[in-house]
Amino acid sequence: MESGPFLDDEVKKEFSRFVIVVLYTDGWDNEKYRESSMRNAALLRDRFKTRSIPFYVALDPTGEKVYWTGGVVTAEELVDALSEVPRTFKAAK
Repeated sequence: MESGPFLDDEVKKEFSRFVIVVLYTDGWDNEKYRESSMRNAALLRDRFKTRSIPFYVALDPTGEKVYWTGGVVTAEELVDALSEVPRTFKAAK
């Protein structure tokens, strides 16, 4: 999220509506990060049925997927997709 489409002002505007969570899965060769990378990779595989990197997912307050895509996307594609995610979610209890 440090580069590419995430630097685009329109993407930043759309992302401001979300709680952003980043799962790093590429620390396999670093002993310090190996365990967390393995857990994060397992989460992507088991919960979202993907190994795609990058992988983007928007969840509703109950944890259901409302948008997802894997692979490289442009800023325009990301803005278009995120703008379709409902703006009327109420906080989960």
